[in-house]
Amino acid sequence: DVNSEGEVNAFGLLPEGEHAVVLRAIDTSGKEGNDSVVITVGPPNSAPTCAITAPEDGAASPQGEEVRFEGMATDVDVPSSALQVAWESDKDGPLGESTPPSDGYIGFAMADLTANTHRITLTVTDDVGATCTQAIYFTVGTPPTVVINTPEDDAVVSANEDLDFTATTNDTEDAPTDIRLEWSLDGEVLSTDSADSSGNASFTWEAASDLWTPGDHTVLLTATDTDGLTDSDQLTFTINALPTAPA
Repeated sequence: DVNSEGEVNAFGLLPEGEHAVVLRAIDTSGKEGNDSVVITVGPPNSAPTCAITAPEDGAASPQGEEVRFEGMATDVDVPSSALQVAWESDKDGPLGESTPPSDGYIGFAMADLTANTHRITLTVTDDVGATCTQAIYFTVGTPPTVVINTPEDDAVVSANEDLDFTATTNDTEDAPTDIRLEWSLDGEVLSTDSADSSGNASFTWEAASDLWTPGDHTVLLTATDTDGLTDSDQLTFTINALPTAPA
């Protein structure tokens, strides 16, 4: 049927392949006119493919630090630029939407995620509504704090005396006993003893150790919480060699 404006609409299903579609109009006197177009019907639609490439699943960052989310979005039926991309957190809600460029790369940076473990979901939608989703877990937290209390920085100790090390550690989210500590001397691990429930840590370095050599040394203490966030403190000290026997 043709309306008063001369418009006509028709619908049909065509199999895959190339088709010449002809519209023929015939008036009351039998005269006719026609027009045609050639169209190609493709295969059934394929859903887009997508991936989150950064950060890694299970990664963490300190609260307030900028984190960059990156991914890829492609589709065998349409260019990547025809896709719609949405990022979402199960804790903070929608994070942003974008259209990828022709190479399919997608990414954005943000620094205001709340302190929590987030399920970050990437959703890619093609021109007919088919979707692809990928998700990772990402933790935003507060790193631990650690301070070496003894010995003092630039201390001088005797070569024949054991040396006591003490430190204090704390974390707003983890118990002190859950914080992993590592003492190292000039890159060599000395101790991995944990702190007590009050956050106090200590160990004694015996003068009989193979690493106990006269000269200047640097001690580094690293604290790592359950999210993988770290803090460190270091000091330098000098082992004073014993004098030679008098003659």
